[in-house]
Order: sequence, then structure tokens, then C-alpha cells
Amino acid sequence: MNQFKTYSSTDFLNEESFLQWLLKTNQEAEVFWENFIMENPDKKEEIDEAIEIFNYFRFKNEKLSIAEIFEMWDSVKHRTAAPRKNRFISLLKYAAIFIFVFASGGLSYYFYSKDKDCNEFSMADTTPGDFSDARIILADGKSVPLESKESNIKYDASGEQVIIDNDTIQQQVSGKVNSTNHVIIPYGKSSNLTLSDGTKVWLNAGSQLMYPSVFDKKQREVLLIGEAFFEVVKDAHKPFVVRTEPADVVVLGTTFDVSAYPDDNIFHTVLVSGKVDVKISEHGLLKGKKTNTLHPNEMFLLDRSSGVNYVNKVDVASYVSWKEGMLNCDRLDMNRVVRRLERYYNKRIHIKDPMLGTYKISGKLDLKSDIAEVLDVLQAFVPIDWGKQQNGDYFIVQPN
Repeated sequence: MNQFKTYSSTDFLNEESFLQWLLKTNQEAEVFWENFIMENPDKKEEIDEAIEIFNYFRFKNEKLSIAEIFEMWDSVKHRTAAPRKNRFISLLKYAAIFIFVFASGGLSYYFYSKDKDCNEFSMADTTPGDFSDARIILADGKSVPLESKESNIKYDASGEQVIIDNDTIQQQVSGKVNSTNHVIIPYGKSSNLTLSDGTKVWLNAGSQLMYPSVFDKKQREVLLIGEAFFEVVKDAHKPFVVRTEPADVVVLGTTFDVSAYPDDNIFHTVLVSGKVDVKISEHGLLKGKKTNTLHPNEMFLLDRSSGVNYVNKVDVASYVSWKEGMLNCDRLDMNRVVRRLERYYNKRIHIKDPMLGTYKISGKLDLKSDIAEVLDVLQAFVPIDWGKQQNGDYFIVQPN
């Protein structure tokens, strides 16, 4: 039960027994969560938010196509203009994650399992609510685990043949070109994909990508949660759009990085080559789109809490080196460095003194090394001590 004390509303929605409690499908889960709520009143806000998100998105009794998800997402943004707009704006932070969970097998299993004739998912190919393991969920509903720390996924031009590491899988692609695929990469792992159009995508730890088996004739669209580096195949007649909760990134053919973790206050896009347009909503999520054009070695940054955004010149290596197993720091504050290490190694690192989080760090960290070695190198950059707790977590403190 202790592990749930640190859960956010998103974490609760990804917990199988929590969903069973919401759906009243498991009496043991109902007893557990009723007791948990009574014993942990401090988690009431997160649980209430999870319930509200759950109820808000519990709607269609069919598998969603990517076009329908985009349409629903736009509808959610539009509805934030209602009297309860401030609440829904805060919920929208989690909306994309919940859509992924719903559409890709987690919640859809629960909602559809009562009617097996109409259900594209089954217990054999979808483990509901379990997002601790890396996996790809194919267009036909089949869930395939990704065993390696750095998995490789490649589609052929038809979208029907998928090579996952060294295994070739044939998937059934429906007549609709927008039949969706979904890759889930938890903390501690990464993946690279080659999509059906030849575009290459590197997914960082703690990220998810939804995309069609084959793109339609007008536009290539994907949904991203987390961080990814893209090498987009140029097609002058078919733009490539990376949709995230705070912004859309539109390109024709280029290389760039997008970081849109739901638990990060900062959204950024860094351009290596080519040109991209970053489109954000003006006045929160209520008005039209504002477009920012990036050129090579530029970064667009958005502070989601304040709405402040700007474009400036950067050393792109500091932002894209993660895909090579390196973390290049150019006056990056300790808080952000530690957050990246937590994701990469799937370990919690507690900074005991908030002032330590403001230290600026410059240099290179080799992420292929053990986390202890990386913390030793970090200790050489700034005046800190570090240690390991009995529960496996790490901590950083002021030196004696």
C-alpha cells in the first residue's frame, strides 16, 4: 500500500486494481481502495481527479481510430471554455495519457470484455492497466512485449509486416488507413521505430507514441507523450504532424526533438535540421493557434504554468544526445538533470535540499554507465554527497 502514497492521478488510472474498483468488477479491489481512501485522506485530491478524468472519458463503446482520437482531443480543448474551464484545463494535462490507455487496451479491455463477439482485445493479448512493461499494441489489438532495454521496431510500406527486434510479425490492417498502433516505453527503457513511410523515431524512457499503420493521403499524424527524436522522410504533399497536449509540431522533412512529458512544466522542441512550425493555443486552450517557426539550432520553449514561450539559439547536442546514451548538460539545473536520470534508470533520486536543485551543471554524463558511476561524476561537477536508501531509492544532500 505504501507505493500508492506517491501516486498521481495518472498513476492511479494506470493501476489495474484501481480500474477494477471504479468499474466494480472486483470485490477485493473495492475493499482495498475503500480502506486506502480512509487511511490516506491526503490522497483524496489525486483520487478525485482520477475519478473525474475516468468519468469524463468513459464514452465510446468501440475501438477508437487515430482520427477519432484527434477529433475528441480537439473537442476536449473546445469544451474547456465551459464554466468549469479551469478544472478541465488542469485535467487536460492528463487527457492524452488517458486517451492512450483507453484506446490501446487498458480500459478498452474492461469496457468491451462483456461482449466477446465485438471485442478486439482478449486476456491473452492485452493485460489491462499494466504499463510497467515495454510493449507495442498493434492495429489488430495484439499486444507484444518488448523485452530488450533498447527495442527496435520497423514497419514495411504496407504497415502489415512489423519487425520487432529479430522477430517478424504479420498484423491485420483494416481497410481504414488510420488503424492505430501504440508503443509504450516505461522508465528504464527506450526504443527506436521506423514507420511505414520510412520516418525514424527514437522514443526516450517514459514515453508513448500512437500512430497509424499506414498514413492517409493528406497528412501524417502521430500522438506523443514524453520525448522523442524524429527523422522525418520528406514529402512535400504530406506534412508530418507530432501532436502533444501543449503543442503541435508540423514538418515536411527534418530532424528534431520534442519533449512533452505530462509531469514536466516545460515543453520544448529543438531543431537539428530543416524547418518546423510549432503551433500552440493562444490564451491557454481557448482561442486560435499561434505559430512559431524554428530554424536549425533553435529551440522553442513553453512554460506551461505561466504560458511564457520563446525561441532561442541552443547547442542542440545538449538536447538530443540522450538517443546516443549520453546526457550533455549546458548549464542545466540539477532538478532537470536528476529528473532525466530518474527516467533513464527508472530509479527515484531525492534531492534533500531544494537549493541543491538550482545548481547549474555543464558537462557529459555517460548513461551507459551504472547509475552509481553517473552520480559519482555528478558529484565531481557540484558540491554534493549522494547515497542509497534501503528501499533502493537514491538521495542527494549537502556535503558535510
